[in-house]
Amino acid sequence: MKKWLATLLCFMLVFSSASALGEDMYTRVTARFNGELEQGAVVKVLENNTAIELGYVQQLIDAFNAAYADQGISAQIMDIDQYSDLATDGPYGYGPDVWYQANDILMKYAVNQHLLPLPVKSMECWEQIPQNAWDAYRLNLYGEDFYCGAPLNVQSGMLFYIESMLPDGWQDEWDLNANGTPDFFETYTALYALSADIQQNGGKTRYGYLDDLVDVYFSAGYLFSYGGYVFGSNDTDPQDIGFNKGDAARGAAMLRQWADLMNNTEVLDKAFASAAYAYLAEGMMLCTITTPDVRQMFVRAMVNTGNWTQEEAEADLKMINVPRLPVSADLTADAWQDTITDMDALTIRTTMMGGVNGYGISAYTKCPNASLAFVEFAASYEQVLARNAALGISPARGDAAAQIGQDDPTVQLIFDNLDEGYIDVMPAIDAVAQIWTPGESFLIDLCTDAFRLDRGESELYDTLEKIQQGLDRMVQQIYDAIFTLA
Repeated sequence: MKKWLATLLCFMLVFSSASALGEDMYTRVTARFNGELEQGAVVKVLENNTAIELGYVQQLIDAFNAAYADQGISAQIMDIDQYSDLATDGPYGYGPDVWYQANDILMKYAVNQHLLPLPVKSMECWEQIPQNAWDAYRLNLYGEDFYCGAPLNVQSGMLFYIESMLPDGWQDEWDLNANGTPDFFETYTALYALSADIQQNGGKTRYGYLDDLVDVYFSAGYLFSYGGYVFGSNDTDPQDIGFNKGDAARGAAMLRQWADLMNNTEVLDKAFASAAYAYLAEGMMLCTITTPDVRQMFVRAMVNTGNWTQEEAEADLKMINVPRLPVSADLTADAWQDTITDMDALTIRTTMMGGVNGYGISAYTKCPNASLAFVEFAASYEQVLARNAALGISPARGDAAAQIGQDDPTVQLIFDNLDEGYIDVMPAIDAVAQIWTPGESFLIDLCTDAFRLDRGESELYDTLEKIQQGLDRMVQQIYDAIFTLA
């Protein structure tokens, strides 16, 4: 308790002193970073489980320790869950010094002053990272903007497939516009048609598109593309919850259509995500949607089948942008060909929920300068390239993205999607934590409709009006979780 009070008092003094008349606000708020490395400090780093499992984090730690061996500091991986509760663990010294996480998770701690505002103006990566990525970690204090995280990579849903599993002769049957890209990867209507054909007539895979339909992070794109949003005023106003706004019900109706076609209860369980790697490698499905940073998990699953070497798997696995959605919001339309030949008029670009993963520094750390040294090292050009090579991430650094983009155009594609507003970055306010449970409950209820008649039950969402009512209930539940229950 004494340690907690001392840390809290120190933190409050830093913030309160920032309001002193005539003081440089930035200097005062970031006063704990004076550049003097704390001799003997061991920076505790909490990292992404996938990055640890694939060996990248140990490589990063080893490289940092070698680089700073003559400066009296080092780092080590924390052996705790990547979703630690900094508010509970930090005051007692059990939390990390440096934490890699998605912006929405980090920022809910920053808002409650469990993370330190960083001296970003002095960081090497400051000018290499675009403002819209920095904004994911923006916190307004005393009327000025500060940043409580260093962006590392951009996250959003991308479509993964194995090229050798494409249908034979697809160039003749599924490339109406002769652009070299399969039609079923250009519009969801064509993907629905292919998936139906595979399930009815067979193919190299059991399914065409198969995916977890109840994960809010990925499925929200159907709502966003037709006018839905998370919060109003650029995601800063939780009083205005927008999942039910615009024509979001039409977007949700397509999730219901997918559930009907897939006819697989596994898509109603978020555990599907962990099974997806093997499902793709073993030919259960042709394609699925997930984030770029797990690319190597697919490669590993492919190699484990014995059908690919590492090099062959790297070359055979492809990642591209998600398809376009039909203006009609009807995936079952027989004339899927029209969405290809008249794409601009009949389809819209899909807006996906996304995020920016990066590093934050605990307000309770005893080694802020050593921690900052680690963050700068991990966010350096060389290490971002190494992280991409190991994990397939899409960098937030412009110079790294440009270098990688020479061989991997999807990196530039993700940047363009973010810049053009087709990635809706998760809000950087703690109220976002309340959207997931009601959202998932609604999606499960919606997609379960596909199985109700076979169970002798009545359908609950067989009209747009009923889907709209379901979205309205979900929004009310989110509101209650934010305001009433709190």
